[in-house]
Amino acid sequence: MTKIAVIADPHIGIGSQVFVENWHRAVSHVNMRECALTVILGDLTFDAANSRSDLDFAQTSLSALHGPCLVLPGNHDVGDVDRSSPQPADAERIARWTETFGPDYWLCDAVPGWRLVGIDSQILGTGLEREEEQWAFLETALRSDRRTVLFTHQPLFLERWDEGDRPYWATCGVPRQRMRGLLDMTGTSAVVSAHMHRALAAVPARGPAFFWTPATSFLTRNSSMPAQDGTEIMGVTILDLSEHGMTAGFDPVPGLETFYIEDFNGSLYPAPAK
Repeated sequence: MTKIAVIADPHIGIGSQVFVENWHRAVSHVNMRECALTVILGDLTFDAANSRSDLDFAQTSLSALHGPCLVLPGNHDVGDVDRSSPQPADAERIARWTETFGPDYWLCDAVPGWRLVGIDSQILGTGLEREEEQWAFLETALRSDRRTVLFTHQPLFLERWDEGDRPYWATCGVPRQRMRGLLDMTGTSAVVSAHMHRALAAVPARGPAFFWTPATSFLTRNSSMPAQDGTEIMGVTILDLSEHGMTAGFDPVPGLETFYIEDFNGSLYPAPAK
Protein backbone atom coordinates (compact mmCIF):
# COMPACT_ATOMS: atom_id res chain seq x y z
CA MET A 1 0.00 0.00 0.00
CA THR A 2 1.23 3.51 -0.88
CA LYS A 3 0.14 6.60 1.04
CA ILE A 4 -0.29 9.94 -0.70
CA ALA A 5 -1.02 13.15 1.17
CA VAL A 6 -3.20 15.85 -0.36
CA ILE A 7 -2.95 19.42 0.93
CA ALA A 8 -5.65 21.64 -0.55
CA ASP A 9 -6.24 25.39 -0.58
CA PRO A 10 -3.45 26.60 1.74
CA HIS A 11 -3.80 30.22 0.52
CA ILE A 12 -0.33 31.29 1.70
CA GLY A 13 1.34 34.52 0.66
CA ILE A 14 3.86 37.12 1.66
CA GLY A 15 1.40 40.03 1.60
CA SER A 16 -1.25 38.35 3.77
CA GLN A 17 0.00 35.65 6.11
CA VAL A 18 -3.24 34.88 7.94
CA PHE A 19 -3.19 31.21 6.93
CA VAL A 20 0.55 30.56 6.99
CA GLU A 21 0.65 29.06 10.48
CA ASN A 22 -2.01 26.54 9.45
CA TRP A 23 0.23 25.64 6.49
CA HIS A 24 3.15 24.96 8.83
CA ARG A 25 0.99 22.72 11.02
CA ALA A 26 -0.35 20.83 7.99
CA VAL A 27 3.16 20.28 6.63
CA SER A 28 4.39 18.99 10.00
CA HIS A 29 1.43 16.61 10.17
CA VAL A 30 2.07 15.29 6.66
CA ASN A 31 5.76 14.84 7.39
CA MET A 32 4.86 12.70 10.43
CA ARG A 33 2.58 10.52 8.27
CA GLU A 34 5.60 9.58 6.13
CA CYS A 35 3.70 9.56 2.84
CA ALA A 36 5.42 8.58 -0.40
CA LEU A 37 4.20 11.73 -2.15
CA THR A 38 2.33 14.95 -1.44
CA VAL A 39 -0.04 16.60 -3.93
CA ILE A 40 -0.83 20.30 -3.46
CA LEU A 41 -4.27 20.57 -5.00
CA GLY A 42 -4.46 24.22 -5.96
CA ASP A 43 -4.77 27.64 -4.34
CA LEU A 44 -1.36 27.12 -2.81
CA THR A 45 -0.94 30.89 -2.86
CA PHE A 46 -2.90 33.77 -1.45
CA ASP A 47 -2.80 35.81 -4.67
CA ALA A 48 -0.17 34.60 -7.13
CA ALA A 49 -2.58 35.46 -9.95
CA ASN A 50 -1.55 39.05 -9.26
CA SER A 51 1.56 38.79 -7.09
CA ARG A 52 4.95 37.46 -8.15
CA SER A 53 6.11 37.66 -4.53
CA ASP A 54 3.37 35.22 -3.46
CA LEU A 55 4.66 32.72 -6.02
CA ASP A 56 8.19 33.02 -4.67
CA PHE A 57 7.01 32.75 -1.07
CA ALA A 58 5.01 29.60 -1.84
CA GLN A 59 7.88 28.00 -3.72
CA THR A 60 10.18 28.53 -0.74
CA SER A 61 7.50 27.18 1.62
CA LEU A 62 7.33 23.86 -0.23
CA SER A 63 10.87 23.04 0.94
CA ALA A 64 9.44 22.20 4.38
CA LEU A 65 7.88 19.02 2.97
CA HIS A 66 10.20 16.05 3.53
CA GLY A 67 9.22 13.99 0.49
CA PRO A 68 8.50 14.59 -3.19
CA CYS A 69 5.71 16.96 -4.08
CA LEU A 70 3.47 17.61 -7.11
CA VAL A 71 1.63 20.92 -7.41
CA LEU A 72 -1.46 22.00 -9.35
CA PRO A 73 -2.72 25.58 -9.75
CA GLY A 74 -6.06 26.96 -8.60
CA ASN A 75 -7.94 30.15 -9.32
CA HIS A 76 -5.90 32.21 -6.82
CA ASP A 77 -2.72 30.91 -8.46
CA VAL A 78 -3.36 31.44 -12.19
CA GLY A 79 -6.76 33.15 -12.42
CA ASP A 80 -10.38 32.31 -13.15
CA VAL A 81 -12.07 30.32 -15.90
CA ASP A 82 -14.65 33.08 -16.37
CA ARG A 83 -13.47 35.37 -19.18
CA SER A 84 -15.26 38.34 -17.59
CA SER A 85 -13.41 37.94 -14.28
CA PRO A 86 -11.10 40.78 -13.16
CA GLN A 87 -8.35 38.13 -13.03
CA PRO A 88 -8.95 35.63 -15.85
CA ALA A 89 -6.50 32.78 -16.35
CA ASP A 90 -4.28 33.76 -19.26
CA ALA A 91 -0.98 32.88 -20.90
CA GLU A 92 1.01 35.36 -18.79
CA ARG A 93 -0.31 34.09 -15.45
CA ILE A 94 0.16 30.47 -16.48
CA ALA A 95 3.71 31.19 -17.66
CA ARG A 96 4.59 32.68 -14.27
CA TRP A 97 3.27 29.52 -12.62
CA THR A 98 5.11 27.08 -14.89
CA GLU A 99 8.36 29.01 -14.58
CA THR A 100 8.12 28.61 -10.80
CA PHE A 101 6.56 25.18 -10.25
CA GLY A 102 6.85 23.38 -13.57
CA PRO A 103 3.95 22.21 -15.80
CA ASP A 104 0.43 23.12 -14.75
CA TYR A 105 -0.65 19.59 -15.76
CA TRP A 106 1.28 16.36 -15.31
CA LEU A 107 1.23 12.58 -14.90
CA CYS A 108 3.02 10.44 -12.36
CA ASP A 109 3.57 6.67 -12.50
CA ALA A 110 5.56 6.47 -9.25
CA VAL A 111 2.91 4.40 -7.43
CA PRO A 112 2.98 0.72 -8.52
CA GLY A 113 -0.08 -0.13 -10.57
CA TRP A 114 -1.44 3.43 -10.53
CA ARG A 115 -1.23 6.52 -12.70
CA LEU A 116 -1.82 9.95 -11.19
CA VAL A 117 -2.93 12.62 -13.66
CA GLY A 118 -3.11 16.27 -12.63
CA ILE A 119 -4.80 18.98 -14.70
CA ASP A 120 -5.14 22.75 -14.70
CA SER A 121 -8.87 23.20 -14.07
CA GLN A 122 -8.57 26.96 -14.62
CA ILE A 123 -8.16 26.65 -18.40
CA LEU A 124 -11.09 24.29 -19.08
CA GLY A 125 -13.55 26.05 -21.35
CA THR A 126 -11.39 29.16 -21.80
CA GLY A 127 -10.40 28.64 -25.45
CA LEU A 128 -6.77 29.29 -24.57
CA GLU A 129 -4.16 27.52 -26.65
CA ARG A 130 -2.99 25.87 -23.45
CA GLU A 131 -6.42 24.24 -23.04
CA GLU A 132 -6.20 22.29 -26.31
CA GLU A 133 -2.65 21.24 -25.41
CA GLN A 134 -4.03 19.86 -22.15
CA TRP A 135 -6.85 17.97 -23.90
CA ALA A 136 -4.30 16.34 -26.21
CA PHE A 137 -2.27 15.38 -23.15
CA LEU A 138 -5.34 13.89 -21.43
CA GLU A 139 -6.27 11.78 -24.46
CA THR A 140 -2.98 9.95 -23.98
CA ALA A 141 -2.44 10.21 -20.22
CA LEU A 142 -5.79 8.70 -19.21
CA ARG A 143 -5.33 5.68 -21.48
CA SER A 144 -3.28 3.34 -19.35
CA ASP A 145 -3.17 -0.26 -18.19
CA ARG A 146 -2.73 1.20 -14.70
CA ARG A 147 -5.59 2.38 -12.51
CA THR A 148 -5.92 6.11 -12.96
CA VAL A 149 -6.74 8.96 -10.58
CA LEU A 150 -7.50 12.45 -11.89
CA PHE A 151 -6.51 15.43 -9.70
CA THR A 152 -8.10 18.83 -10.33
CA HIS A 153 -8.54 22.00 -8.29
CA GLN A 154 -12.14 22.73 -9.28
CA PRO A 155 -14.66 19.88 -8.99
CA LEU A 156 -16.16 18.77 -12.29
CA PHE A 157 -19.64 19.46 -10.86
CA LEU A 158 -21.30 20.23 -7.54
CA GLU A 159 -24.43 18.10 -7.68
CA ARG A 160 -24.72 16.27 -11.00
CA TRP A 161 -23.11 15.96 -14.42
CA ASP A 162 -25.87 17.90 -16.21
CA GLU A 163 -26.15 20.89 -13.87
CA GLY A 164 -25.96 24.47 -15.13
CA ASP A 165 -22.76 26.47 -15.45
CA ARG A 166 -21.21 28.05 -12.35
CA PRO A 167 -17.79 28.95 -13.70
CA TYR A 168 -16.31 30.12 -10.39
CA TRP A 169 -17.24 26.91 -8.60
CA ALA A 170 -17.04 24.00 -11.03
CA THR A 171 -16.12 23.01 -14.58
CA CYS A 172 -18.65 24.34 -17.10
CA GLY A 173 -20.95 22.11 -19.13
CA VAL A 174 -19.14 21.75 -22.47
CA PRO A 175 -15.70 20.80 -21.09
CA ARG A 176 -17.42 18.83 -18.30
CA GLN A 177 -19.19 16.57 -20.78
CA ARG A 178 -16.00 16.19 -22.80
CA MET A 179 -14.22 15.13 -19.62
CA ARG A 180 -17.04 12.76 -18.74
CA GLY A 181 -16.63 11.02 -22.07
CA LEU A 182 -12.89 10.63 -21.51
CA LEU A 183 -13.30 9.31 -17.97
CA ASP A 184 -15.93 6.79 -19.06
CA MET A 185 -13.90 5.67 -22.07
CA THR A 186 -10.73 5.18 -20.07
CA GLY A 187 -12.27 3.71 -16.92
CA THR A 188 -10.71 6.31 -14.61
CA SER A 189 -11.00 5.12 -11.00
CA ALA A 190 -11.40 8.40 -9.11
CA VAL A 191 -11.46 12.19 -9.34
CA VAL A 192 -9.90 14.12 -6.46
CA SER A 193 -10.67 17.84 -6.24
CA ALA A 194 -10.40 20.82 -3.89
CA HIS A 195 -11.78 24.40 -4.00
CA MET A 196 -15.01 23.83 -2.02
CA HIS A 197 -13.26 23.83 1.38
CA ARG A 198 -15.36 20.80 2.35
CA ALA A 199 -14.85 17.03 2.55
CA LEU A 200 -16.90 14.64 0.45
CA ALA A 201 -16.67 11.02 -0.68
CA ALA A 202 -19.12 9.84 -3.34
CA VAL A 203 -18.90 6.40 -4.95
CA PRO A 204 -21.56 6.02 -7.66
CA ALA A 205 -22.67 2.66 -9.03
CA ARG A 206 -21.09 3.57 -12.37
CA GLY A 207 -18.08 5.70 -13.22
CA PRO A 208 -15.32 7.14 -11.04
CA ALA A 209 -15.48 7.85 -7.33
CA PHE A 210 -15.39 11.54 -6.41
CA PHE A 211 -13.52 13.03 -3.46
CA TRP A 212 -13.54 16.65 -2.34
CA THR A 213 -10.56 17.40 -0.13
CA PRO A 214 -10.79 19.75 2.87
CA ALA A 215 -8.73 22.94 3.04
CA THR A 216 -6.06 23.87 5.55
CA SER A 217 -6.86 27.60 5.40
CA PHE A 218 -10.51 28.42 6.08
CA LEU A 219 -14.14 27.31 5.97
CA THR A 220 -17.01 29.05 4.20
CA ARG A 221 -20.48 29.44 5.65
CA ASN A 222 -23.33 27.76 3.79
CA SER A 223 -25.07 31.08 3.18
CA SER A 224 -22.15 32.16 0.97
CA MET A 225 -22.04 28.97 -1.09
CA PRO A 226 -24.14 27.41 -3.81
CA ALA A 227 -26.04 24.29 -2.74
CA GLN A 228 -23.58 21.49 -2.22
CA ASP A 229 -22.94 18.33 -0.27
CA GLY A 230 -19.91 17.66 1.88
CA THR A 231 -18.81 18.04 5.48
CA GLU A 232 -17.41 21.13 7.18
CA ILE A 233 -13.91 20.06 8.17
CA MET A 234 -10.38 21.45 7.96
CA GLY A 235 -7.36 19.23 7.48
CA VAL A 236 -5.52 17.14 4.91
CA THR A 237 -6.46 14.03 2.96
CA ILE A 238 -4.57 10.74 2.96
CA LEU A 239 -5.04 8.46 -0.04
CA ASP A 240 -4.15 4.78 0.34
CA LEU A 241 -3.47 3.11 -3.03
CA SER A 242 -2.99 -0.63 -3.33
CA GLU A 243 -3.65 -3.49 -5.73
CA HIS A 244 -7.13 -3.72 -4.20
CA GLY A 245 -8.15 -0.12 -4.88
CA MET A 246 -8.03 3.33 -3.34
CA THR A 247 -9.42 4.71 -0.08
CA ALA A 248 -9.47 8.33 1.07
CA GLY A 249 -9.26 9.44 4.68
CA PHE A 250 -9.99 13.01 5.73
CA ASP A 251 -7.42 13.74 8.39
CA PRO A 252 -7.95 16.63 10.83
CA VAL A 253 -4.69 18.35 11.69
CA PRO A 254 -4.11 19.05 15.38
CA GLY A 255 -3.83 22.74 16.17
CA LEU A 256 -5.30 24.16 12.96
CA GLU A 257 -6.97 27.48 13.68
CA THR A 258 -10.53 27.55 12.37
CA PHE A 259 -11.27 30.55 10.19
CA TYR A 260 -14.45 31.46 8.31
CA ILE A 261 -13.76 33.65 5.31
CA GLU A 262 -16.93 35.69 5.87
CA ASP A 263 -15.57 36.90 9.21
CA PHE A 264 -12.98 38.94 7.32
CA ASN A 265 -15.79 41.02 5.76
CA GLY A 266 -14.27 41.00 2.28
CA SER A 267 -10.91 42.34 3.42
CA LEU A 268 -9.09 39.23 2.12
CA TYR A 269 -11.13 38.10 -0.89
CA PRO A 270 -14.23 39.55 -2.52
CA ALA A 271 -17.25 37.26 -2.33
CA PRO A 272 -17.77 35.25 -5.54
CA ALA A 273 -21.18 34.92 -7.16
CA LYS A 274 -23.16 31.91 -6.00
